[in-house]
Amino acid sequence: MFLRYYLALLTLAIADPTEVFEAGYEYLATLLEQLGPVEFMKRLDDETIHFAGQAEQEIRRHLRDRREPVAVDDLEDRVRECFEVALDRLGPRARRRERRAPRG
Repeated sequence: MFLRYYLALLTLAIADPTEVFEAGYEYLATLLEQLGPVEFMKRLDDETIHFAGQAEQEIRRHLRDRREPVAVDDLEDRVRECFEVALDRLGPRARRRERRAPRG
């Protein structure tokens, strides 16, 4: 799904992010449920980079027969954008941080 969206961004057509934003939400909601909010926030950046790497490999594999290379310079930015929309939808439950013991 992300592949189709990203390839549409590379054309003159208008790329509709609705499906990819929904998929990003489902992915992060599942991750949040599995990890809990503290571990989720600790691992979010690594998950984003990993997801972007997988998407880049998929794009390159899909377009390997093209004569011109495909620019994927902003790929991670597009993944982050997708995940930011998902985080906004997840709200405060996703942004909880580890509580520190009071000093005393």
